[in-house]
Amino acid sequence: MVPLANMDVTAAYEGFNMFVDNSGEDRMQNRFLYVKGNTVFFRTSYDANVSGNTWHAGNVSFPVTAV
Repeated sequence: MVPLANMDVTAAYEGFNMFVDNSGEDRMQNRFLYVKGNTVFFRTSYDANVSGNTWHAGNVSFPVTAV
C-alpha cells in the first residue's frame, strides 16, 4: 500500500473502491483507493509497477468517527 493522503476524520470501518488511471498496466479491476484509520492508500491486489506522472481518479465512501 502507498499512502496518498491523511484526513482530519477517522474511518469507522475500512473502505475501498476501484478507480481509473492512465497506467499501461492491465488488470485495472485490481487497483483500489483504500481507506483505513485516517489515511487514504493506493492499493493493488498484485505486484504492480506504476510509472511516474500517472494520474488516478476515483472516490471511496466510508463511515467516520469523531477524532
